[in-house]
Amino acid sequence: MSISDAQLKESIQVTINEYEQTYAKEQLHVLLADKDTACPVYNGVLDILTAYLSLDLQEVKLAATRMAEHNLTSQRPYVIVINSIQSLNRKLIETLLKDPSTQMAATFFAMGNTAESNIAQTYLNNELDNFTKFNKLRLQSINRLNDTNTLYLYEAHLKWFDKLTLALTSMDINQLPELNHHKCFVGKWILSEGKGVIMDETVFKEFVNLHESLHLVAKQIKLVFSDNSIDFHVLMLLLNKAELFSLAMGVELSLINNIRFQSTASKDPLTGMLNRQLLPHIFSTQFELSRAVEKSFCLIIIDLDNFKQVNDVHGHVEGDRVLQVFSNMILNNLRESDFAIRYGGEEFLLILPSTRLKHAVKQAEKLRKLSHGLQVQHTLKEKITASFGVTEIKAEAEDSPNETLMKAYIKKADQELYLAKDRGKDQVSSLNTIPE
Repeated sequence: MSISDAQLKESIQVTINEYEQTYAKEQLHVLLADKDTACPVYNGVLDILTAYLSLDLQEVKLAATRMAEHNLTSQRPYVIVINSIQSLNRKLIETLLKDPSTQMAATFFAMGNTAESNIAQTYLNNELDNFTKFNKLRLQSINRLNDTNTLYLYEAHLKWFDKLTLALTSMDINQLPELNHHKCFVGKWILSEGKGVIMDETVFKEFVNLHESLHLVAKQIKLVFSDNSIDFHVLMLLLNKAELFSLAMGVELSLINNIRFQSTASKDPLTGMLNRQLLPHIFSTQFELSRAVEKSFCLIIIDLDNFKQVNDVHGHVEGDRVLQVFSNMILNNLRESDFAIRYGGEEFLLILPSTRLKHAVKQAEKLRKLSHGLQVQHTLKEKITASFGVTEIKAEAEDSPNETLMKAYIKKADQELYLAKDRGKDQVSSLNTIPE
Protein backbone atom coordinates (compact mmCIF):
# COMPACT_ATOMS: atom_id res chain seq x y z
CA MET A 1 0.00 0.00 0.00
CA SER A 2 1.39 3.41 -0.94
CA ILE A 3 1.83 6.22 1.54
CA SER A 4 -0.93 8.24 -0.13
CA ASP A 5 -3.35 5.28 0.05
CA ALA A 6 -2.63 4.84 3.74
CA GLN A 7 -3.19 8.56 4.35
CA LEU A 8 -6.41 8.45 2.35
CA LYS A 9 -7.74 5.53 4.39
CA GLU A 10 -6.80 7.36 7.55
CA SER A 11 -8.78 10.44 6.41
CA ILE A 12 -11.77 8.27 5.52
CA GLN A 13 -11.67 6.59 8.94
CA VAL A 14 -11.61 10.02 10.61
CA THR A 15 -14.72 10.96 8.58
CA ILE A 16 -16.45 7.73 9.66
CA ASN A 17 -15.68 8.44 13.31
CA GLU A 18 -16.88 12.05 13.04
CA TYR A 19 -20.05 10.94 11.25
CA GLU A 20 -20.94 8.47 14.01
CA GLN A 21 -20.06 10.97 16.76
CA THR A 22 -22.23 13.66 15.16
CA TYR A 23 -25.34 11.50 15.35
CA ALA A 24 -24.44 10.25 18.83
CA LYS A 25 -24.02 13.84 20.00
CA GLU A 26 -27.37 14.83 18.52
CA GLN A 27 -28.94 11.78 20.19
CA LEU A 28 -30.67 10.61 17.03
CA HIS A 29 -31.19 7.15 18.51
CA VAL A 30 -33.28 5.86 15.65
CA LEU A 31 -30.31 6.31 13.36
CA LEU A 32 -27.95 4.53 15.74
CA ALA A 33 -30.21 1.53 16.34
CA ASP A 34 -29.11 -1.98 15.45
CA LYS A 35 -28.48 -2.96 11.84
CA ASP A 36 -32.03 -4.20 11.21
CA THR A 37 -33.83 -1.09 12.44
CA ALA A 38 -31.42 1.76 11.74
CA CYS A 39 -32.26 4.46 9.21
CA PRO A 40 -31.41 3.35 5.63
CA VAL A 41 -29.75 6.72 4.95
CA TYR A 42 -27.47 6.36 7.98
CA ASN A 43 -26.63 2.70 7.29
CA GLY A 44 -26.16 3.44 3.61
CA VAL A 45 -23.69 6.27 4.21
CA LEU A 46 -21.68 4.10 6.62
CA ASP A 47 -21.74 1.29 4.08
CA ILE A 48 -20.33 3.57 1.37
CA LEU A 49 -17.74 5.11 3.70
CA THR A 50 -16.61 1.60 4.64
CA ALA A 51 -16.40 0.70 0.95
CA TYR A 52 -14.20 3.77 0.44
CA LEU A 53 -11.72 2.19 2.87
CA SER A 54 -11.28 -0.69 0.42
CA LEU A 55 -10.15 1.78 -2.30
CA ASP A 56 -12.02 -0.54 -4.70
CA LEU A 57 -14.40 1.12 -7.19
CA GLN A 58 -16.44 -2.08 -7.56
CA GLU A 59 -17.00 -2.25 -3.79
CA VAL A 60 -18.06 1.40 -3.81
CA LYS A 61 -20.46 0.76 -6.69
CA LEU A 62 -22.08 -2.17 -4.88
CA ALA A 63 -22.42 -0.19 -1.64
CA ALA A 64 -23.99 2.75 -3.49
CA THR A 65 -26.47 0.44 -5.20
CA ARG A 66 -27.41 -1.14 -1.85
CA MET A 67 -27.97 2.29 -0.33
CA ALA A 68 -30.15 3.45 -3.22
CA GLU A 69 -32.24 0.27 -3.24
CA HIS A 70 -32.78 0.34 0.53
CA ASN A 71 -33.92 3.95 0.42
CA LEU A 72 -36.19 3.32 -2.56
CA THR A 73 -37.88 0.62 -0.47
CA SER A 74 -38.30 3.17 2.32
CA GLN A 75 -39.63 5.69 -0.25
CA ARG A 76 -37.05 8.29 0.63
CA PRO A 77 -36.70 11.09 -1.95
CA TYR A 78 -33.65 11.03 -4.19
CA VAL A 79 -32.55 14.53 -3.16
CA ILE A 80 -32.26 13.49 0.53
CA VAL A 81 -30.27 10.36 -0.28
CA ILE A 82 -27.86 11.97 -2.74
CA ASN A 83 -27.28 15.00 -0.49
CA SER A 84 -26.34 12.76 2.43
CA ILE A 85 -23.37 11.33 0.55
CA GLN A 86 -22.51 14.47 -1.45
CA SER A 87 -21.97 16.54 1.69
CA LEU A 88 -19.49 14.02 3.10
CA ASN A 89 -17.73 13.65 -0.26
CA ARG A 90 -17.24 17.40 -0.49
CA LYS A 91 -15.89 17.52 3.06
CA LEU A 92 -13.37 14.77 2.34
CA ILE A 93 -12.26 16.35 -0.93
CA GLU A 94 -11.65 19.67 0.84
CA THR A 95 -9.49 17.88 3.42
CA LEU A 96 -7.51 15.93 0.85
CA LEU A 97 -6.86 18.97 -1.34
CA LYS A 98 -4.91 20.54 1.51
CA ASP A 99 -2.10 18.13 0.64
CA PRO A 100 -1.73 18.42 -3.18
CA SER A 101 1.52 16.46 -3.16
CA THR A 102 -0.26 13.09 -3.06
CA GLN A 103 -2.79 11.25 -5.23
CA MET A 104 -5.32 11.05 -2.38
CA ALA A 105 -7.75 13.61 -3.82
CA ALA A 106 -7.74 12.02 -7.27
CA THR A 107 -8.25 8.53 -5.86
CA PHE A 108 -11.08 9.62 -3.61
CA PHE A 109 -12.70 11.75 -6.31
CA ALA A 110 -13.02 8.64 -8.49
CA MET A 111 -14.64 6.71 -5.62
CA GLY A 112 -16.95 9.55 -4.60
CA ASN A 113 -18.05 10.12 -8.17
CA THR A 114 -18.72 6.39 -8.57
CA ALA A 115 -20.89 6.35 -5.44
CA GLU A 116 -22.94 9.39 -6.43
CA SER A 117 -23.34 8.24 -10.04
CA ASN A 118 -24.48 4.77 -9.02
CA ILE A 119 -27.07 6.11 -6.56
CA ALA A 120 -28.36 8.43 -9.30
CA GLN A 121 -28.47 5.62 -11.88
CA THR A 122 -30.37 3.29 -9.52
CA TYR A 123 -32.93 6.01 -8.75
CA LEU A 124 -33.14 6.91 -12.44
CA ASN A 125 -33.91 3.31 -13.40
CA ASN A 126 -36.60 3.17 -10.74
CA GLU A 127 -38.11 6.45 -11.98
CA LEU A 128 -38.08 5.20 -15.56
CA ASP A 129 -39.98 2.08 -14.51
CA ASN A 130 -42.54 4.24 -12.71
CA PHE A 131 -42.90 6.70 -15.60
CA THR A 132 -43.41 3.86 -18.07
CA LYS A 133 -46.12 2.36 -15.85
CA PHE A 134 -47.86 5.68 -15.14
CA ASN A 135 -47.69 6.78 -18.77
CA LYS A 136 -49.45 3.56 -19.74
CA LEU A 137 -52.22 4.31 -17.22
CA ARG A 138 -52.53 7.88 -18.55
CA LEU A 139 -52.89 6.63 -22.12
CA GLN A 140 -55.49 4.07 -21.04
CA SER A 141 -57.49 6.81 -19.31
CA ILE A 142 -57.47 8.98 -22.45
CA ASN A 143 -58.40 6.03 -24.66
CA ARG A 144 -61.43 5.26 -22.49
CA LEU A 145 -62.96 8.67 -23.19
CA ASN A 146 -65.72 8.93 -25.77
CA ASP A 147 -65.32 12.68 -26.30
CA THR A 148 -61.61 13.41 -26.79
CA ASN A 149 -61.92 16.87 -28.39
CA THR A 150 -58.45 18.40 -27.83
CA LEU A 151 -57.28 15.42 -25.76
CA TYR A 152 -55.95 13.59 -28.82
CA LEU A 153 -53.09 16.08 -28.47
CA TYR A 154 -52.35 14.84 -24.96
CA GLU A 155 -52.41 11.27 -26.25
CA ALA A 156 -49.87 12.20 -28.96
CA HIS A 157 -47.77 13.98 -26.33
CA LEU A 158 -47.82 10.92 -24.01
CA LYS A 159 -46.57 8.75 -26.86
CA TRP A 160 -43.76 11.29 -27.39
CA PHE A 161 -42.91 11.03 -23.68
CA ASP A 162 -42.91 7.22 -23.98
CA LYS A 163 -40.15 7.49 -26.58
CA LEU A 164 -38.16 9.74 -24.25
CA THR A 165 -38.32 7.22 -21.38
CA LEU A 166 -37.49 4.37 -23.78
CA ALA A 167 -34.35 6.21 -24.91
CA LEU A 168 -33.29 6.70 -21.28
CA THR A 169 -34.08 3.10 -20.36
CA SER A 170 -32.06 1.70 -23.26
CA MET A 171 -29.43 4.47 -23.00
CA ASP A 172 -29.75 4.83 -26.77
CA ILE A 173 -29.53 8.38 -28.12
CA ASN A 174 -31.07 7.21 -31.40
CA GLN A 175 -34.33 6.37 -29.61
CA LEU A 176 -34.99 9.98 -28.59
CA PRO A 177 -38.26 11.49 -29.87
CA GLU A 178 -38.53 14.55 -32.14
CA LEU A 179 -36.58 17.34 -30.40
CA ASN A 180 -37.66 20.26 -32.60
CA HIS A 181 -40.74 21.73 -30.91
CA HIS A 182 -42.11 22.87 -34.28
CA LYS A 183 -41.92 19.42 -35.89
CA CYS A 184 -43.60 17.14 -33.33
CA PHE A 185 -47.34 16.44 -33.56
CA VAL A 186 -48.30 19.01 -30.90
CA GLY A 187 -45.92 21.60 -32.34
CA LYS A 188 -47.47 21.31 -35.79
CA TRP A 189 -50.94 21.72 -34.24
CA ILE A 190 -49.80 24.89 -32.41
CA LEU A 191 -48.55 26.40 -35.68
CA SER A 192 -51.67 25.45 -37.66
CA GLU A 193 -54.91 25.56 -35.66
CA GLY A 194 -53.81 26.06 -32.06
CA LYS A 195 -54.63 29.75 -31.83
CA GLY A 196 -58.09 29.15 -33.24
CA VAL A 197 -58.80 26.56 -30.52
CA ILE A 198 -57.15 28.29 -27.53
CA MET A 199 -58.81 31.68 -27.85
CA ASP A 200 -57.38 33.16 -24.66
CA GLU A 201 -54.02 34.76 -25.59
CA THR A 202 -52.53 34.26 -22.11
CA VAL A 203 -53.53 30.60 -21.97
CA PHE A 204 -52.17 30.05 -25.49
CA LYS A 205 -48.79 31.60 -24.61
CA GLU A 206 -48.58 29.53 -21.42
CA PHE A 207 -49.27 26.33 -23.34
CA VAL A 208 -46.67 27.22 -26.01
CA ASN A 209 -44.10 27.98 -23.27
CA LEU A 210 -44.77 24.63 -21.57
CA HIS A 211 -44.36 22.79 -24.87
CA GLU A 212 -41.13 24.58 -25.77
CA SER A 213 -39.74 24.07 -22.25
CA LEU A 214 -40.40 20.35 -22.46
CA HIS A 215 -38.51 20.10 -25.76
CA LEU A 216 -35.66 22.17 -24.31
CA VAL A 217 -35.33 19.62 -21.49
CA ALA A 218 -35.27 16.82 -24.09
CA LYS A 219 -32.46 18.63 -25.93
CA GLN A 220 -30.55 18.92 -22.64
CA ILE A 221 -30.99 15.18 -22.14
CA LYS A 222 -29.44 14.61 -25.58
CA LEU A 223 -26.44 16.75 -24.57
CA VAL A 224 -25.93 14.63 -21.44
CA PHE A 225 -26.12 11.52 -23.65
CA SER A 226 -23.42 12.99 -25.88
CA ASP A 227 -20.87 13.20 -23.06
CA ASN A 228 -18.31 10.43 -22.78
CA SER A 229 -19.22 9.99 -19.13
CA ILE A 230 -23.00 10.17 -18.61
CA ASP A 231 -24.03 12.20 -15.55
CA PHE A 232 -26.94 10.18 -14.12
CA HIS A 233 -27.56 12.81 -11.48
CA VAL A 234 -28.28 15.41 -14.18
CA LEU A 235 -30.42 12.91 -16.12
CA MET A 236 -32.44 12.26 -12.97
CA LEU A 237 -33.13 15.96 -12.49
CA LEU A 238 -33.96 16.48 -16.17
CA LEU A 239 -36.37 13.53 -16.24
CA ASN A 240 -38.28 14.89 -13.23
CA LYS A 241 -38.41 18.32 -14.85
CA ALA A 242 -39.70 16.77 -18.09
CA GLU A 243 -42.50 15.01 -16.24
CA LEU A 244 -43.56 18.23 -14.52
CA PHE A 245 -43.85 19.98 -17.89
CA SER A 246 -45.62 16.95 -19.35
CA LEU A 247 -48.28 16.84 -16.63
CA ALA A 248 -48.72 20.62 -16.80
CA MET A 249 -49.45 20.30 -20.52
CA GLY A 250 -51.97 17.57 -19.75
CA VAL A 251 -53.73 19.79 -17.23
CA GLU A 252 -53.92 22.67 -19.71
CA LEU A 253 -55.30 20.44 -22.47
CA SER A 254 -57.87 18.89 -20.12
CA LEU A 255 -59.11 22.34 -19.05
CA ILE A 256 -59.30 23.49 -22.69
CA ASN A 257 -61.25 20.32 -23.45
CA ASN A 258 -63.72 21.18 -20.67
CA ILE A 259 -64.27 24.68 -22.01
CA ARG A 260 -64.95 23.41 -25.52
CA PHE A 261 -67.40 20.80 -24.21
CA GLN A 262 -69.38 23.39 -22.26
CA SER A 263 -69.66 25.73 -25.23
CA THR A 264 -72.06 23.31 -26.95
CA ALA A 265 -73.56 21.44 -23.97
CA SER A 266 -77.27 21.74 -23.15
CA LYS A 267 -78.18 24.25 -20.43
CA ASP A 268 -81.02 24.63 -17.95
CA PRO A 269 -83.20 27.45 -19.40
CA LEU A 270 -83.86 29.11 -16.02
CA THR A 271 -80.38 29.17 -14.48
CA GLY A 272 -78.07 28.80 -17.49
CA MET A 273 -76.29 25.95 -15.74
CA LEU A 274 -75.60 22.56 -17.30
CA ASN A 275 -78.42 20.03 -17.27
CA ARG A 276 -78.30 17.20 -14.74
CA GLN A 277 -78.50 14.60 -17.53
CA LEU A 278 -74.90 15.49 -18.44
CA LEU A 279 -73.58 14.63 -14.98
CA PRO A 280 -72.61 10.96 -15.60
CA HIS A 281 -70.65 11.94 -18.72
CA ILE A 282 -68.95 14.88 -16.98
CA PHE A 283 -68.05 12.82 -13.91
CA SER A 284 -66.58 9.89 -15.85
CA THR A 285 -64.61 12.24 -18.11
CA GLN A 286 -63.19 14.23 -15.19
CA PHE A 287 -62.34 11.02 -13.34
CA GLU A 288 -60.34 9.67 -16.29
CA LEU A 289 -58.68 13.06 -16.84
CA SER A 290 -57.82 13.26 -13.15
CA ARG A 291 -56.10 9.92 -13.46
CA ALA A 292 -54.34 10.95 -16.68
CA VAL A 293 -52.88 14.19 -15.29
CA GLU A 294 -52.49 12.91 -11.71
CA LYS A 295 -54.50 15.74 -10.18
CA SER A 296 -57.41 15.57 -7.74
CA PHE A 297 -60.75 17.18 -8.51
CA CYS A 298 -63.53 18.30 -6.19
CA LEU A 299 -67.30 18.17 -5.85
CA ILE A 300 -69.30 20.93 -4.18
CA ILE A 301 -73.00 20.52 -3.49
CA ILE A 302 -74.87 23.77 -2.78
CA ASP A 303 -78.37 24.19 -1.39
CA LEU A 304 -80.16 27.51 -0.94
CA ASP A 305 -81.26 27.94 2.66
CA ASN A 306 -84.97 28.40 3.47
CA PHE A 307 -85.91 28.47 -0.20
CA LYS A 308 -89.35 26.98 0.44
CA GLN A 309 -90.10 29.98 2.64
CA VAL A 310 -89.17 32.35 -0.24
CA ASN A 311 -91.64 30.56 -2.52
CA ASP A 312 -94.36 30.46 0.15
CA VAL A 313 -94.07 34.12 1.15
CA HIS A 314 -93.10 35.80 -2.15
CA GLY A 315 -94.35 33.34 -4.76
CA HIS A 316 -92.68 31.16 -7.37
CA VAL A 317 -91.91 34.03 -9.73
CA GLU A 318 -89.80 35.65 -7.03
CA GLY A 319 -88.33 32.25 -6.21
CA ASP A 320 -87.25 31.87 -9.84
CA ARG A 321 -85.60 35.30 -9.71
CA VAL A 322 -83.65 34.21 -6.62
CA LEU A 323 -82.47 31.10 -8.47
CA GLN A 324 -81.42 33.16 -11.48
CA VAL A 325 -79.50 35.75 -9.45
CA PHE A 326 -77.82 33.08 -7.34
CA SER A 327 -76.90 31.00 -10.41
CA ASN A 328 -75.43 34.02 -12.19
CA MET A 329 -73.31 34.80 -9.13
CA ILE A 330 -71.91 31.24 -9.19
CA LEU A 331 -71.25 31.20 -12.94
CA ASN A 332 -69.51 34.58 -12.82
CA ASN A 333 -67.12 33.37 -10.12
CA LEU A 334 -65.99 30.03 -11.57
CA ARG A 335 -63.25 29.25 -14.06
CA GLU A 336 -64.40 28.56 -17.59
CA SER A 337 -63.21 24.98 -17.14
CA ASP A 338 -65.32 24.40 -13.98
CA PHE A 339 -68.70 22.69 -14.27
CA ALA A 340 -71.87 24.12 -12.70
CA ILE A 341 -74.89 21.80 -12.84
CA ARG A 342 -78.44 22.39 -11.69
CA TYR A 343 -78.83 19.28 -9.58
CA GLY A 344 -82.33 19.85 -8.20
CA GLY A 345 -84.86 22.63 -7.60
CA GLU A 346 -82.64 24.86 -5.46
CA GLU A 347 -79.65 22.51 -5.35
CA PHE A 348 -76.52 22.87 -7.45
CA LEU A 349 -73.47 20.70 -8.03
CA LEU A 350 -70.05 22.06 -8.97
CA ILE A 351 -67.18 19.98 -10.36
CA LEU A 352 -63.79 21.69 -10.08
CA PRO A 353 -61.09 19.96 -12.19
CA SER A 354 -57.44 19.86 -11.06
CA THR A 355 -58.35 21.25 -7.65
CA ARG A 356 -57.27 20.22 -4.15
CA LEU A 357 -59.67 20.21 -1.23
CA LYS A 358 -58.37 23.34 0.49
CA HIS A 359 -58.83 25.37 -2.70
CA ALA A 360 -62.34 24.00 -3.21
CA VAL A 361 -63.23 24.96 0.37
CA LYS A 362 -61.91 28.48 -0.26
CA GLN A 363 -64.02 28.71 -3.40
CA ALA A 364 -67.11 27.55 -1.51
CA GLU A 365 -66.46 30.14 1.21
CA LYS A 366 -66.12 32.84 -1.42
CA LEU A 367 -69.47 31.90 -2.97
CA ARG A 368 -71.11 31.69 0.45
CA LYS A 369 -70.03 35.23 1.33
CA LEU A 370 -70.99 36.61 -2.08
CA SER A 371 -74.52 35.22 -1.68
CA HIS A 372 -75.05 37.59 1.27
CA GLY A 373 -74.81 40.58 -1.04
CA LEU A 374 -77.48 39.43 -3.47
CA GLN A 375 -80.57 41.61 -3.59
CA VAL A 376 -83.43 40.42 -5.75
CA GLN A 377 -85.91 43.22 -5.00
CA HIS A 378 -86.78 45.48 -2.11
CA THR A 379 -89.74 43.32 -1.04
CA LEU A 380 -87.41 40.40 -0.32
CA LYS A 381 -85.90 41.45 2.97
CA GLU A 382 -84.55 38.03 3.94
CA LYS A 383 -80.84 37.56 3.40
CA ILE A 384 -80.05 34.97 0.70
CA THR A 385 -77.78 32.28 2.13
CA ALA A 386 -76.66 28.82 1.08
CA SER A 387 -75.02 25.76 2.60
CA PHE A 388 -72.10 23.92 0.98
CA GLY A 389 -70.77 20.36 1.14
CA VAL A 390 -67.29 19.75 -0.29
CA THR A 391 -65.36 16.57 -1.03
CA GLU A 392 -62.14 15.76 -2.88
CA ILE A 393 -61.76 12.93 -5.40
CA LYS A 394 -58.45 11.22 -6.02
CA ALA A 395 -58.77 8.93 -9.04
CA GLU A 396 -57.20 5.61 -8.10
CA ALA A 397 -55.89 3.30 -10.81
CA GLU A 398 -58.18 0.43 -9.82
CA ASP A 399 -61.42 2.46 -9.72
CA SER A 400 -63.92 2.46 -12.56
CA PRO A 401 -65.82 5.76 -13.03
CA ASN A 402 -69.27 4.20 -13.23
CA GLU A 403 -72.57 5.52 -11.92
CA THR A 404 -72.17 3.64 -8.62
CA LEU A 405 -68.86 5.37 -7.91
CA MET A 406 -70.31 8.73 -8.93
CA LYS A 407 -73.25 8.32 -6.54
CA ALA A 408 -70.87 7.33 -3.73
CA TYR A 409 -68.90 10.55 -4.08
CA ILE A 410 -72.04 12.66 -4.41
CA LYS A 411 -73.32 11.01 -1.22
CA LYS A 412 -70.11 12.04 0.57
CA ALA A 413 -70.60 15.65 -0.54
CA ASP A 414 -74.28 15.43 0.38
CA GLN A 415 -73.36 14.26 3.89
CA GLU A 416 -71.15 17.31 4.23
CA LEU A 417 -74.07 19.47 3.08
CA TYR A 418 -76.31 17.86 5.70
CA LEU A 419 -73.75 18.71 8.40
CA ALA A 420 -73.65 22.34 7.23
CA LYS A 421 -77.46 22.48 7.49
CA ASP A 422 -77.47 20.75 10.86
CA ARG A 423 -74.97 23.22 12.29
CA GLY A 424 -77.14 26.21 11.49
CA LYS A 425 -76.96 26.63 7.69
CA ASP A 426 -74.99 29.31 5.80
CA GLN A 427 -71.83 27.22 6.22
CA VAL A 428 -69.23 25.23 4.31
CA SER A 429 -68.56 21.71 5.56
CA SER A 430 -65.86 19.19 4.76
CA LEU A 431 -64.75 16.45 7.12
CA ASN A 432 -61.80 15.56 4.89
CA THR A 433 -58.36 16.46 6.12
CA ILE A 434 -57.32 19.69 4.44
CA PRO A 435 -53.59 19.58 3.58
CA GLU A 436 -51.45 22.57 4.43
